[in-house]
Amino acid sequence: MERHTGSDQSSDRHDPSLDAPHPWDTSLELAFEDTRALFGELPRMFALVQGCDDEEVATEVVAYGLALPGGAATTVGANGHGFGLWRSPHSAAWRLRSDLVWLGEDAARPDGVEGPLS
Repeated sequence: MERHTGSDQSSDRHDPSLDAPHPWDTSLELAFEDTRALFGELPRMFALVQGCDDEEVATEVVAYGLALPGGAATTVGANGHGFGLWRSPHSAAWRLRSDLVWLGEDAARPDGVEGPLS
């Protein structure tokens, strides 16, 4: 079955907008500074974990979350159930009796908090 959209007549006109890359083209890579300038502060990914032993190895991921630019955070349970909206990632960790672990590129960036969360 052949499917047509629009007019079945051919056009000799060239649309220059078709030459431009799609705005979400994954072949275009932006530097971190470029994305920050374009979007402002970006959300940061984190996990909430429990069961850390003396060597700080977590035994259970409780939730995954995003720290939002305004300071608030959202979480979803590791099992896909439950959604939380928190004042901060640290608040979520405290309320869920968990440790906060930054993920991705954020893992290497200090979050300004030292010592255990309480």
